[in-house]
Amino acid sequence: MSWIFDGLEVADKKRNYTDFELFRRTFKRFMPFKKPIIIITLMIVATTFLELLSNVIFGIIIDSILDISGVILWIIVISAVIYFSLRLFGWLGNYIISTQIANFISEFATTLQSDIFDALQTQDMKFFDKYRSGGLNTRVSNDSAAYVGAVISSITILGRIFMIGFIFVVLVLINVQLALLISTLIPIIILLSYLFRKVARKTTRTFRKNQAASNATIAELVNGIHVSKSLGIETESFKDFKIINQKHSSAGFRQSRSMFMFFPIISIINALGTIIILVFGGRALIQNLGFISAGELYIFLTLLNYFFTPITQLVNIYATIQAGFSSFERVIEIIDSKPEIQDLGNIQIGDVEGKIEFLNVDFAYNPDNPVLTNFSLNIKPGEKIALVGHTGAGKSSIISLIARFYEFQEGKILIDGINIRDLKLKSYRKHLGMVLQTPHLFYGTIKENIKYGRKDASRKDFKRALEISRVSEIREYLKDGLYTQVGEGGALLSTGQRQLVSFARALLADPRILILDEATSAVDAFTESVIQESLEELMKGRTSIIIAHRLSTVKSADRIIVLDHGKIIEEGTHENLLSKNGEYATLYNTYFKHQEVDWRPKKLTSQKT
Repeated sequence: MSWIFDGLEVADKKRNYTDFELFRRTFKRFMPFKKPIIIITLMIVATTFLELLSNVIFGIIIDSILDISGVILWIIVISAVIYFSLRLFGWLGNYIISTQIANFISEFATTLQSDIFDALQTQDMKFFDKYRSGGLNTRVSNDSAAYVGAVISSITILGRIFMIGFIFVVLVLINVQLALLISTLIPIIILLSYLFRKVARKTTRTFRKNQAASNATIAELVNGIHVSKSLGIETESFKDFKIINQKHSSAGFRQSRSMFMFFPIISIINALGTIIILVFGGRALIQNLGFISAGELYIFLTLLNYFFTPITQLVNIYATIQAGFSSFERVIEIIDSKPEIQDLGNIQIGDVEGKIEFLNVDFAYNPDNPVLTNFSLNIKPGEKIALVGHTGAGKSSIISLIARFYEFQEGKILIDGINIRDLKLKSYRKHLGMVLQTPHLFYGTIKENIKYGRKDASRKDFKRALEISRVSEIREYLKDGLYTQVGEGGALLSTGQRQLVSFARALLADPRILILDEATSAVDAFTESVIQESLEELMKGRTSIIIAHRLSTVKSADRIIVLDHGKIIEEGTHENLLSKNGEYATLYNTYFKHQEVDWRPKKLTSQKT
């Protein structure tokens, strides 16, 4: 069966979980739901017993009708009443099983997805740099749904196993010889199930990997549709997606082929068993050998079908479980992932002055490419500093470390003299406010986005945030004002409007440490000039770290830090640094000088030839 594995791509995994480990983890997740699981299992056993008993009763009816000594009417009537009663109770039992499973699965799935989302919330930014958002969405939705499907199948296994064992005992009691004939087929089924396990696990794992890649590609192409359209490469983007989708389709075909190839084999074995019983049992009945009656032969054939049907169902269930366990591996890989940044600090920081110290800090996203080396910087409480430098100088890395988005490798970062690693993350980050170059707005209204970080804000504070950020001025241009829907990621607002809303959101949080990462880059020069005075008022008494490409913001800083390849090469005020005629002067003449109000481009002189 090596052809099944042709072209398979096995996902690169950090962890490989054994079936025992996956069953153990599943059993642990079952523990809070012991009551419904016990009820479901007992009801499956009870309905199985009733179903078998009803067929036995029907066999008695047949023997009573064929009794040559005379039909005993009262036995037939009583048997018929018992038969219909058993069928009725069986239906009622199946109804209880269905409702219990529905309630259990709803709670189980909710708990599982909550655990996955909680695990994602605890991860640091390095984790999200590694995984594509579409792939993570697949793990939360598709993979968790597949695992829940496996759980539904798992809780029915005990009932199925009971049915197989009980039926075989009854078959032996009816006729030992015929039961022994049937038992010769059991080793074949066990061997096929073992082979099937290996195939199902591998093909399912590959399918899930390609499904995640396909979903991630869709999300990426949809989010970047404006880039594709602006470059006129929609056709090329479709071709790229088609290649990924073809791999997904091929993996799905292999999974289906590997799983469904076993079901006809089990059906053939079932038919073979039926033929064996008909040949040997029917011959004994015709020749009147006396070791089996017509009713017993009916019961035997009926129970034989019940014997092989659960086995077929077990194979199907096993396929579902293997698919679910492959998905569960991907789910618990997320749950088991340990962020580099461990929230092990026990200091709940209250009032923050805003003093920040970098002491000989080493930091790298990749060990082979250091960003900061032996970096030291002292920021006073309430000081406003601007970070300038070429791309890759380390500006964004510094603010990411202050926000504790990434873990540094050596040195210390102190907040008000306390090691940042000793602070409880949640209590510390409540004192941080960030406005990024590309702000993200959540689906909802402008008002909901502004109050996102402080939903209990007073009306007075909310109004102040609107006025300082100038959101109060732009809302008159919006039909629904503050109740305007922003769309996914803020797509229904202009870039400048999104920036102002994110600015108001940071203002309302009233942070002691304010981080502005090119926060006014998307705002036009006129709007920036309007809010500049409010910005100065806002930053008074707060420690402010600014990455800016606007001269107005840089000039007003208390101190300008000039960075180059993760090192401070100059620092001082705007005038002081210009007088040194160093790197800042070069940056000023290249990027900032043309923003001066009285700046005029130099006239080009022409030469006669």
